[in-house]
Parts: sequence; C-alpha cells; structure tokens
Amino acid sequence: MKRYMTLIFMLLYLSAVAQNTDTLKISLQQAQALALKNRFDIHANQYDIDIANNNIVKTRNEWLPDLSAGGTIRYNTQLQATLIPTGFSGSSQPQLLALGSKNTTIFDIELDQPIFKPNLTTDIKIARNDLATQEERNRAYEIEIKTQVNYSYLNVQLKALQLKIMIDNQNRYQDYYTVATATFKAGALLENDLLKAKLDYQNAQTESEKERQQYELSLKKLSYQLNISNSLNLVLTDTIIADKQILMEAAGPSRTEIRLLQLQQEDIKLQKQKIRQSNLPVISLFANYSQQFLNDNFNYSTTKMWSPFSYLGLKLNVPISLIFKNKANLKEFTLKDKQTALLLKQKNADINYEIQNATTTLSNAAKNMQTAKSNYDLSRLIYNTQKQQYKFGALLYRHLLDTEKSLSTAEQNYVKTVYDYLLAKTDYLRANGSL
Repeated sequence: MKRYMTLIFMLLYLSAVAQNTDTLKISLQQAQALALKNRFDIHANQYDIDIANNNIVKTRNEWLPDLSAGGTIRYNTQLQATLIPTGFSGSSQPQLLALGSKNTTIFDIELDQPIFKPNLTTDIKIARNDLATQEERNRAYEIEIKTQVNYSYLNVQLKALQLKIMIDNQNRYQDYYTVATATFKAGALLENDLLKAKLDYQNAQTESEKERQQYELSLKKLSYQLNISNSLNLVLTDTIIADKQILMEAAGPSRTEIRLLQLQQEDIKLQKQKIRQSNLPVISLFANYSQQFLNDNFNYSTTKMWSPFSYLGLKLNVPISLIFKNKANLKEFTLKDKQTALLLKQKNADINYEIQNATTTLSNAAKNMQTAKSNYDLSRLIYNTQKQQYKFGALLYRHLLDTEKSLSTAEQNYVKTVYDYLLAKTDYLRANGSL
C-alpha cells in the first residue's frame, strides 16, 4: 500500500479544489468558444463592426436632400441711393433717390438635391467593402485568440503528462528506498547506499513538486485566456492522442491573409472608379420658398406687408482642374493594384508551402510520438523486471539506477515528442484555416 500513497496524494491534491469550488469540464473546442464569449477585447472589436455599418448608413444619407430653413432681419439705418437718369419721369437732370424700406425681413426654406453624382454610389460600395474588411480583421483576431487558447489548453495537457511521469519517478524511488531500508535492516546493505537511496527519493519528491507548480501555472494561464476565475476548477476532457483522422480533414475557410488582400484589391478597384467618376459633371436640383416683410417698422402683424416669392433650378458643376489632378491619383492606385496582385500571389505560395510543411510535420510528429511511446512502455517493462530482481537481492542498486536512467531518457523523449506533436497539430489547423 505504501507505494501507492504518493499517487493517492496526487489524486487528492488535484481534486481538493473541486471539493470547495465549482468544476468546469471543458474540451478544446468548448474552451475556444468560451474565450470568444468571455473576452472583453472580442466584444470591443464588435464595435468596429457597428461603426462600419454606421458608415454605410452615413454614406447612403448623402443621397438625401439638403433641406434647411433660415431667416434674416436687416434694418437699414440709411438707405442706399439709386441714380435716376435724366429724362426719367420728365426730369431735366439726373437725381439720386433712396428706394427701399428700413426693415427687410426674410424667412426661407431651401432644398438642394443631388441628381447625378456617380461617386456617391461608389462611396456606398466602398463603405460595404470596409465593413467586410473589418469583419475579416475581427475573424483574424478571433483566430489568434483561439490559437492562444489552443496553446494554453495543450500546455495544460503536457504539464499534466509531465506531472504524471514525475509522480511515477517518485514512486519508483520510493520503492527503491523501501527495499533499501529493509535490506539495510537485514544487514545486507551499507548505510551509505541507504542514504543515497533516501536522497534520490527526496530529490524525486522535489521534482514532482516543481512539476505540480508548473501544472498549476498552466491552469491559471488557461483560465486567464478564457477570462474565468482562477477559483474555478478546470477539468480537460480532451486526451493527448495521435489522431490520424486530423490529417484527412479538408482545408477550412479561406485564410484571412488571402481574404484581406482580396478585399484590398476590391477597395483599390473602387477607389479608381471613384476617381474616374469625380471627373464627371455633377447635377443637382435647388429650390427656395421665402416670405418677405418690407416696412419701415417692426410691426410684423401688418399682413399686407408680407409677400412670398420662390424659385427652383438646376445646378451644373463641371470639374476642370480636378481632371488633371486626378491623373496622379489614378496612377497611384494603379501601382497599388499591381503591387497587391503580386503580394496575393506570394501569399498563396507561402500558404501552400505552409500547409504542405505542416501536414508533413504533423505526420512525422505523430509517428515519432507513437515510437517514443512504444520505447517508453518497453523501458517500463525492463524496469519492472529488474526491480523485482533488486527486491530479491539479485541486482545491485547501482545497476538498477542504470535502468532508471534509461527509463528516464525514454520518458523525456516521450514528453518531447508529445510536445512536438501538440505544436504540429496546432500549426496544421492554423495553416488549413481550421481554427
């Protein structure tokens, strides 16, 4: 029973938190979804989408008529004189005559409605493209968050495996020390060998405690990524296995890098279209309705002194100098278009290589992990055989330590291959756009 005390202690330790706090059993996919739900930065990025949607509404509103109301009140302290030429009304000499009223008050309503302004339609398309770009940026950020959660989740799995191996080591050295104690009491072992077995056991306990601390830190980091309380006991439901099925998965949605470059191409196309359209004339309708009050006083209740007038018309604005300025602007976007096309080709090549490399790396990592696991199992079998020989006095302690070193090497190789596999798995999912 003594040999199982450490393992029992570990299980009690890991379940102690669960007895006093809530437990959350969570898979990797659930962890990624929970992070996207809980993180404040994800919710903050959603406002960028709202702003982009609002910009579309603002651009559409440019088609609405510009309707305004206003008024002016002017009091002439001295009326301007008008020249009355000779012969007017029988006069023999030119005269200056002041015409008008002291008080001139006008209240009006004006309307200005664009009729032909092609770049407004293009502005709406640009705003929609900006929305799609922002959505893709948010998706790229979410993929980055999911990747970080993926690393943290897999790191917890790795630390749990390392802790288990350290506990196994501790149990083995505990067995050595137990056998050494019994052999020493029987007078068949030197005290120095007993002390060495005790020191090895205590060192194994120290290493187990270090791994336990690393395991706890990995859980805290995962809780941070999920934006949940550290007091919540996380239980990971996924297991570390070399899943060959993952190699058969089809590529996920288009990579955000490709999609963003495609949206950039669309924006350049629309900007060039807008520049060409700005060379066209703009036609708008304008109208005015006014009420005018003319009198020498401010007695606005004198209705006969009020008189209406109104007008409407078309306004034509033909750009001239802008046509020459736009040539340089158009050339700039033409150059950007060629540049983006080359960047898109290179990015496609980069991603194709990344997918091929990630697929090969994952396949190799899975094979290496399986081989290392077989070697680890074999080393444990050899160890168990020689441990029995040691118990019966048929094997010296130093010879058993040689087997222990081989087992420790196999354990470390296994842990390394597991770590390599977990990284390769994440890189593969990210390369295929499956995260």
